[in-house]
Amino acid sequence: MIYTFHHDDGHGWLEVPYEDMMRVGVYLSDISQFSYARVHGFRPMVYLEEDVDLAVFMLAMKRAGKPVKWKHKDVAGSSVIRSYPPNQNGKRFDSADMRTLFQACEVEGVFA
Repeated sequence: MIYTFHHDDGHGWLEVPYEDMMRVGVYLSDISQFSYARVHGFRPMVYLEEDVDLAVFMLAMKRAGKPVKWKHKDVAGSSVIRSYPPNQNGKRFDSADMRTLFQACEVEGVFA
């Protein structure tokens, strides 16, 4: 599957169909409030923020044996994604959560 990585002057998000996330066991409750979601063409889409939520998804995809590729879409200024509804009931990651997540990504070669 090829996803689109959107990047503006300050941040980035990977656009992922919610059904793809659910197939590998990642739900809105597993990602932070810094990601966004909206329905696009009758299809729920999630825009995973690049710092933590992208790693959650990439780790799940790696463990499921599903390679992830993406194309880049850069926007000058501020992306329209910032106006989408945020994941209001998202998980609050503390430093221990992030350390565990990034260690797992490193050990399993998620971003290698």
